[in-house]
Amino acid sequence: MIDDKMHMALPTTQENQQVKSEAIKLIEEKEQVNATSITLKCGDSFLLLDICGDLLSSRQEMGLFRHGTRFLRTSNLFLEGKKMVALSHQTSQMSDACHIDLTNMPLQLTSDTLLEQGIVHIDRFMTLEQDYLKQTFTVTSFHTVDLPLTLSLRVGADYSDMFEVRGTVREQRGTQLPAVLNPGGLTLGYQGLDDVKRWTTFQATPAPASVQSDQMDWELHLQRGVPVEITVLIHMDESSSEVLKTGQAATLWRETDQPTVVTDNPFFNRLLERSTQDLMMLSTMTPYGYYPYAGIPWFNCPFGRDGLIAAMEFLPLYPQVARGTLAFLAAYQGKKVDSFTDEEPGKILHEFRKGEMAALREIPYIPYYGTADATPLFLILFEAYMRWTNDEAFLEQHWSHIEAATKWMSTYGDRDGDSFLEYQRGEKTGLGNQGWKDAWDSMSHSDGRISRTPLALSEIQGYAYAAYRAAGYLARKTGNQVQYQRWNEKAEVIQENFLQHFWWDKEQTLYMALAEHKEPCDVVSSNAGQCLWTGILPDDKARLVIERLMRKDMFSGWGIRTLSTEAARYNPLSYHNGSVWPHDTALIGTGFSLYGGKEEAGQLLKSLFDASDHFADARLPELYCGFERREGYGPTRYPVSCSPQAWAAGAPVALLLSLLGLHPNAAEQRLTLHQPTLPEWLGNLEINGLYVGSQRVHLHFTRQDNHTNVSIGRNNEMDVRILY
Repeated sequence: MIDDKMHMALPTTQENQQVKSEAIKLIEEKEQVNATSITLKCGDSFLLLDICGDLLSSRQEMGLFRHGTRFLRTSNLFLEGKKMVALSHQTSQMSDACHIDLTNMPLQLTSDTLLEQGIVHIDRFMTLEQDYLKQTFTVTSFHTVDLPLTLSLRVGADYSDMFEVRGTVREQRGTQLPAVLNPGGLTLGYQGLDDVKRWTTFQATPAPASVQSDQMDWELHLQRGVPVEITVLIHMDESSSEVLKTGQAATLWRETDQPTVVTDNPFFNRLLERSTQDLMMLSTMTPYGYYPYAGIPWFNCPFGRDGLIAAMEFLPLYPQVARGTLAFLAAYQGKKVDSFTDEEPGKILHEFRKGEMAALREIPYIPYYGTADATPLFLILFEAYMRWTNDEAFLEQHWSHIEAATKWMSTYGDRDGDSFLEYQRGEKTGLGNQGWKDAWDSMSHSDGRISRTPLALSEIQGYAYAAYRAAGYLARKTGNQVQYQRWNEKAEVIQENFLQHFWWDKEQTLYMALAEHKEPCDVVSSNAGQCLWTGILPDDKARLVIERLMRKDMFSGWGIRTLSTEAARYNPLSYHNGSVWPHDTALIGTGFSLYGGKEEAGQLLKSLFDASDHFADARLPELYCGFERREGYGPTRYPVSCSPQAWAAGAPVALLLSLLGLHPNAAEQRLTLHQPTLPEWLGNLEINGLYVGSQRVHLHFTRQDNHTNVSIGRNNEMDVRILY
């Protein structure tokens, strides 16, 4: 029915604020749990360091990176030759700066003078900009007498390509240049095989007492309570201008009029805040607008699939990210056939890297197009963006890219003409698996055999179905009735063939994929769940899939496993064969909501919420292990998971919004809510300033017993309808 309470005033938020204030101290304590590293990012540059602000040689991923190259491998602080003791650290909201509080270890200054721990305080303040890192050390002594102490900063740079950092061994490397010393610091450099010179310059104020090729020393004379400040600027430079131009997004984000989402649960609010802050951190300003880089440390670059899904997860709150993502991917849409990069006309890229190895074509990511799902996801996001914004000028500007994407789907994407999208890499240097589960062993059969290509993944057929429907919607908006009809017919054909070839009656779910010779991959997996949000299944089959995925072999208690515990290749420690990925769980839950499974979707949201409580800063990582949930304990970490990760950050936001059932129609200035449902552990929720087109809407959701009521703010600017 249509809710007639459209002009009720929003309840006061005073109670919510009081609860939040009382919980702040406990939240801050939780933020420090298990924190072993600090991450800063600005544009293409990022810094990963330990909680003392140092770069540990035992942690290969640590360093200061720019354009896929590590410009700083060592930046370690010492007092009298001893490392510091970490007290605490705080990171700025945009994650581009941090304060680290340090103190001294016990120091034997002379044979009869011992300086106890906790006498000297150092505030190590770091600010990261696009091309430099600024470190400021404020040193204060609380000793009763003056102290002469030596402060040292050990430095080094290896200029490793990110793929070397990840373990690739190269046959040849460039030349490490001799250090150039000057009174205020030094310069380290590297001449690459790509004819690009890269160098790192250290400039200190005041000038060090001594400068060596790997260390700067300051002789301090500390008086009680009198701070001494030292600043070190670390500039990153390279001789080539052939890099993707990017800039800092932080200032622009602060100027954005952003909608707010607040609940009566302060810990869940903290998770939502962390999610949006990570989106802002990872969203890099390109010449085409914002693009959410995939994750740190391994994937601080544009990924097609990851960017599209992250933009979709945050779309109702941050449509500008979707716009920038679409424009960027359209600009780099495939134009030719290249077997090394798997590029094809109309295809959307998979991964775009910079650095020495990319320039030398030692890796294919220049960009690389080996993905079967980014192209349909491009069309799906474009439709969703238009429904939220009605940005007709943007649609007109990119119409040729929409046509090219649909043409790729019906030609290169479907080489055998069976209506399904398949993939097979062009060369051995490419990815063997080209869905989101792209590990070499992620596609298998019930007997444990690795599936052979060409492969048609179940969820990608759902994407293709939704993509043709999306293209039809976009065609209709532009008045292209013929294309509207043709693309909708293609969607209908896919849907009909899909049920015939992918439905697995024995398990009441979908086959993971069709492998070589159309052999079904007969294992229960999360792929089936991702089909749901595309709408490809009839209601009765969708309900069966929901029930199947919520069984213990698939639902770990922390989310949906990528592969059933009953499968031959199940391994909860693996990348894709039994682990839990928050974004995967969120997309599955979004599909649950679409088919009326809001109770189950709420369970999935609670599982992610509970998991976040066991990670530093309430930050959901890329993935974690798929072990069964143990009461009173958290999920088991995956050792090299990216954190932050864009689509993991978007997971709780997407799941929450799916429960609210938001269906926009910006062209008609209308928002319809389908079965809005708060999970049982949330009492109320407010959304203020949500844009639908150019109009704003303010909503308040309240749960009473098993029903969710919705009231609309007085200053509402559009038609809001609620369907229960």
